[in-house]
Amino acid sequence: MTDIVVSDLSVDLGRGMVLQGIDLTIAAGELTCVVGPNGAGKTTLMRSIAGEIPDHGGSILVNERPIDRISIEDRARLRAFLAQTDRTDIPYTAAVVVAFGTHISALDGEGQRTNVEANLEALEIAGLAHQVVSTLSGGEQRRVAIARTFAQDASVILLDEPTDSLDLAHADLVMRLAVDRARAGRTIAVTSHDLNLAARHGDRIIMIDEGSIVADGDANEVLTEALLSSVYRCRVQIATHPDDGGPVVFL
Repeated sequence: MTDIVVSDLSVDLGRGMVLQGIDLTIAAGELTCVVGPNGAGKTTLMRSIAGEIPDHGGSILVNERPIDRISIEDRARLRAFLAQTDRTDIPYTAAVVVAFGTHISALDGEGQRTNVEANLEALEIAGLAHQVVSTLSGGEQRRVAIARTFAQDASVILLDEPTDSLDLAHADLVMRLAVDRARAGRTIAVTSHDLNLAARHGDRIIMIDEGSIVADGDANEVLTEALLSSVYRCRVQIATHPDDGGPVVFL
């Protein structure tokens, strides 16, 4: 199993400190959800862990190795990263795009085909396999990108706003698939603006505001009226979910 250990992480992207003094460990086996308002630093944190922001203070260890000292090829084998935005103008079918994720894996040709088919099926886009991605809807394109990320078969999976542009059912599906992979021993972190999805599926919620971690725990510990009202600068109310007793967030 692979752990992510972030120590005293600070990032300045030229407009001031985006992250400062971040210390956290993300363990395999549980779904970690990173939440917070726009501009809080969620994407910068995910990109830093993925090794896409090499100029930072502090250290990021993935499987006890500094992520910025791992070659691009080895990094691709170790971690899969779904960016917040993805290219959609490429003239390839959904199946080919998902197959891109298998190229770095140790799977043989038959294994790669099986992987692609399984992930197309899991994301409910098997019927779109031969459609050119640019002709698909925004939500369908997002599911293709997620399927490609899962097909990479990495031990660390980083998903930045994976449910953006997805309808209710498919957003829930993606989070359930993330949980399944966590339970299978993967190390998974997801950013989300949907606090109710995070509460419903996340084992651990990390709240970031203005570049710092302001809360870290389970949904009932983090998603409180007082904290959310303070962080989001508006009055937030919490109800109790009738099925699992978890928090339900509303204005």
